[in-house]
Amino acid sequence: MRKYFIILIILFTNTLAYGQGISVSPSRIFFTGQPGQTLSETITFSNTSSDEFYFVATIKDWNRDSLGVKKYYPMGNVSHSNAAWLSLSENTVKLAPGETKQVNVSMTVPNSEPTALSHSMLFFTQVKQQQAAAAHGLHMNILVEVGIQIYHTPTGLKAGDLEFLAFEDKHIVSRPGEQAVRRVDVKVKNTGQINKDAYVRFELTNMETGEEIPIEATAIAMLPHSEQWVQIELPEKLTAGKYLAVAILDAGSQYDLKIAEKEITY
Repeated sequence: MRKYFIILIILFTNTLAYGQGISVSPSRIFFTGQPGQTLSETITFSNTSSDEFYFVATIKDWNRDSLGVKKYYPMGNVSHSNAAWLSLSENTVKLAPGETKQVNVSMTVPNSEPTALSHSMLFFTQVKQQQAAAAHGLHMNILVEVGIQIYHTPTGLKAGDLEFLAFEDKHIVSRPGEQAVRRVDVKVKNTGQINKDAYVRFELTNMETGEEIPIEATAIAMLPHSEQWVQIELPEKLTAGKYLAVAILDAGSQYDLKIAEKEITY
């Protein structure tokens, strides 16, 4: 008896699913409109593969948890949702090999003026078998799901700022099935009423030798008035001694850089 498994690949970048030969843009849509106004944006699908793609659209609510990970809910289960305001020119998208197609997404702003940023997630889920692989009697269907974030930003919202709330050394952290890492955590707050993108850049310097240890920057996205822990992994093996850890919060040229420092002894 054969068993079938479905692997769903969820993608959120501007150019999507390279290996699958499908791209969808944009990955985020920002509407700004007055009460009662209907706004529209275009989503472009391109199929560069030799296979046919078939997608079905759904709309969900979402929020981020304390680590910034998205959590999804049925429509109407999250405050500041705009899912009920949306409509599509097509609820299904069929793409022949080499075809490019556009779908319009429209938002009708309620007559009662919104006073806060709202958001939802528009999913396009592949429902036709795209690839099957058989091994030891098991068949796996690899499907693609594309997520597009949709925001409505009322006029007059306060931009606020991003700021550090905490800086903690977590020492060596074990991870089930993975190599242990040394980690520091910083807590960031968005004090404003609008969505913000930023980078947390990190510098680690040996205070005795002056050696600088390169650490990769971490990209974050934060909803209004949210707080989020950013986990920064450091090399597990460091020369014993004192280190100066510097976290830099960079939200773009319109905001001042925020800096937090901590001396750590390893």
